[in-house]
Amino acid sequence: MRIREIMSSPAVVVPPELPVKDAAALLASHGFTTLPVVAGDGRLVGVVGEAELLADRFPPDRRIPLDEREDRDPGAVVADVMVRDVLTAHPQEGVADLLTVLRSANVRSLPVVEDGVVIGVITYRDLVRALARDDGLIEADVRRRLNLCGGVGRWRATVQDGEVTIFDERRDPSDRNAAVRVAESVIGVTRCRVVETSPLGG
Repeated sequence: MRIREIMSSPAVVVPPELPVKDAAALLASHGFTTLPVVAGDGRLVGVVGEAELLADRFPPDRRIPLDEREDRDPGAVVADVMVRDVLTAHPQEGVADLLTVLRSANVRSLPVVEDGVVIGVITYRDLVRALARDDGLIEADVRRRLNLCGGVGRWRATVQDGEVTIFDERRDPSDRNAAVRVAESVIGVTRCRVVETSPLGG
C-alpha cells in the first residue's frame, strides 16, 4: 500500500505571510495539528503546528509582577514561527515505512511532496481510516485485482478483520508471490496468507 492511495489531498496549506491568528483558525476548523507552509509556486518552505502557533501567545501567570515579566515577541505571521527543517513523505513510499518514520520522529503528520511541490498530507487519521475500512469492500477490491492479475477464477480470496486468505490449488511459487503482492496493495489489508487447496477446493 502506497502513501498516495490513502493521503489527504489536496492538502490545506498556508502561505508564510498568513497572520498567526488566521492559521490557528484553520487548524481549529479542520481539526488538523500541522499545516504545510508553501511559497507562491507551491513549493514547501516549512510547517506550522499547534506548538508553534501557541508559543508565548497567552498572558503569563498573573502573580508575576509586571517588572519581572519577560518581553515577548511571538511573531505576527506564519513565517515568524514556522519550522523550516521539514520531514516529508513521497507519494510512492510504502505505508509500513511511513509508520516507522512517524514514530521515530514523534510527529503525527507529514507533508507529501513530489518534485518539491506539496500534493497532500498523510496523518495517523488517514492510516486509521484505512485500517477501519469495511471487510466487504476490501474483499471486493482484492478479488477484482486478483482477477486482473491471474484471470477470472484463478484465485479465491476471503477477508476477515483486514486479513486476506488466498486459496491456491496450483502451488506455483511465482504466481503466489504475485497474488500476495496484489492483495497487499489493497487499502485496508493488514496481512495476507495463502492456503493450499485441492483442485476440488477442499
